[in-house]
Amino acid sequence: MEKKWRCPEETLRKVPTYGEIREYVLKVGIESISLSKSVSRKALVRYATRIDRVFSYLTRNVIGPLKGFKGILQIGFYKDIASNALPEGYSIDDVVGKLLGKLRKVSVLSREYKARVSASFDSAEAKEIYREYIGRVLSIVRKLSKDIELVNRAIAELRRTPCIDPSLPVIAVAGLPQVGKSTLVSVISSAKPKSSPFPFTTKEIVMGHIDYGFSRFQILDLPGILDRPPERMNEIERKAFIAITNLANLILYLIDPSEDFYYGLESQLNLLRYFKENVKVDIIVVVNKIDKVSPERLEKVVTAASEVVPGTEIIKVSALGRIGLEELLRTLAKHIGRSSEL
Repeated sequence: MEKKWRCPEETLRKVPTYGEIREYVLKVGIESISLSKSVSRKALVRYATRIDRVFSYLTRNVIGPLKGFKGILQIGFYKDIASNALPEGYSIDDVVGKLLGKLRKVSVLSREYKARVSASFDSAEAKEIYREYIGRVLSIVRKLSKDIELVNRAIAELRRTPCIDPSLPVIAVAGLPQVGKSTLVSVISSAKPKSSPFPFTTKEIVMGHIDYGFSRFQILDLPGILDRPPERMNEIERKAFIAITNLANLILYLIDPSEDFYYGLESQLNLLRYFKENVKVDIIVVVNKIDKVSPERLEKVVTAASEVVPGTEIIKVSALGRIGLEELLRTLAKHIGRSSEL
């Protein structure tokens, strides 16, 4: 993980839309500007001041937030989350780069037109030059409307994303939908994700903390991932995959052992196999809902999972029934302690 880490919710601001910018700029054109009696050529000074106010607004409310957003994109996890929020075919780096590049032209125009206003013959000429300046600025912003919309879409996504502390280990709770991830996270950590009998209830990454003994670590409740390759995942699934590949020090992989589980055991084992083969992070398998199945069925599921990930620890719990949680927490603390020593 990168050392410089900033929380999106604390640093990111929405960029004003073209309509909001236009409304402000037109208001500047009619608001009164008080000047000292000693100021000569007051009309020219007023138009020059209006140019300053427009440019100051754009610097503070458009260029500033974009530069802050560009800084957040230096962190791989946040960049991937922002990119995931855009339609296919768009690059978040290209969109931000285009916006900042075009807006630099506004800086040049502001200096140029302020000089022209200051050198104008009378108030009529200054007014005409000012109106030309506003027209050119609004034309630039209007052509960037789509890019501003895309950036705001990515910013909104990042502001919903938890702030991860790079100094603390991260446990990613993964699995298919409806295996009990949210319930487990809610009973062993400070997080309170929503649980529901419907699939894909968890659409955002939810973070909590676990304090156990002398250990403290972060745990992520992730959206469910179906048994399919990353290129076929939807936006919600990709969000979970991004968190796993960018943040996880340990994967807690949940399995529902029920015979009537909608997605079946084979799909769960296939996804587990994919993680084992493609994600270079330790895995702990947690067979959840053990109070809902027979001992014979439970043994069959445990055996099947151990064949997919030989040597991996398999913990049997019931998150809802509060069964096996102490053993799970001990195992997590042991793994986290071991990884922090490496």
